[in-house]
Amino acid sequence: MSIKVIISLSVLVLSLGACTSVTNKPAEKEPNTTKSLEIRKAETSASRQDRVNSLLLFIDRFSNETLDVQKKSFNETNRALIENKFDLTERIKLAIMLSLPSSRVRDTAKAQSLLQDLLQENSLNPTESALTSLFYEYVLDDIKQSQKNRDDLKKLDLSQQKLEALQQKYDALDKKLNDLKNIEKTISDRDSKVISKPMTKP
Repeated sequence: MSIKVIISLSVLVLSLGACTSVTNKPAEKEPNTTKSLEIRKAETSASRQDRVNSLLLFIDRFSNETLDVQKKSFNETNRALIENKFDLTERIKLAIMLSLPSSRVRDTAKAQSLLQDLLQENSLNPTESALTSLFYEYVLDDIKQSQKNRDDLKKLDLSQQKLEALQQKYDALDKKLNDLKNIEKTISDRDSKVISKPMTKP
């Protein structure tokens, strides 16, 4: 799965999340306390939606940044997490930076650990959880593919070693055969000289 597909799916999930956050007006008049609670819920939902929007913008921006700018963003995020290690937005941003194939600070093993922690804590809203899950699946696929590539490379190296060993055996046998041919030729030449030598009269 390419990162472009992940971003496209993220936008789709974001749109669906926005649709589900819209509530219908109740038919009957509700008490003011209930209305206040609904307003607070709507504000919280909007805030979380804005956070996901900012993460999607961050993904797009970070993917196209230079090495120096990426390193600066990475260092800033780490400093923010030193000050507050529970900051969800910064934790997700750090995991994203470690996941993106265009990232110069990419580390899929660390990304997997961070994303797994985020998902297991159950502190994300559905849209954030969907975005994090997409990156988690992407990282897992990438790790599996990398492992497969390493295994294939080992098999190729082993085959190459076997081929080289067979070539050495062939070269050794070929040398022995040539040596035997040379010995045979030497004996044949000597016998020919003996036969062709004129007999002397007594």
